[in-house]
Amino acid sequence: MATRTPVTLLLKTLTATASDSSYTVPNSSTLTISAATLNNTTGAPVTATIQVTPSGGSALPIVSSLPIAAAGAAPTTIPGLVGQNMAAGAKIEASGLALNVWISGYLQT
Repeated sequence: MATRTPVTLLLKTLTATASDSSYTVPNSSTLTISAATLNNTTGAPVTATIQVTPSGGSALPIVSSLPIAAAGAAPTTIPGLVGQNMAAGAKIEASGLALNVWISGYLQT
């Protein structure tokens, strides 16, 4: 019988380094994304990019240069990620500057 475990893929503040945050789905597992939220920590608008790289494939931008409002605005949710399934070896990466990123899901083994 398969086990379904809640996991936090990314929970951090991004820095100026591109793609400084990533998560790779473990072997013999699949991942379903259940929530994705971004929040700007600065006083000026910024942009965010999220990409998925299938195992052995090329990076696919899922969110490209998404504008995120200045700090104090409501967090930005990414409903297009919710419900997406990722196979073993697939990697999700987030990049941007001064963004709090929280992406969570369920890992099935």
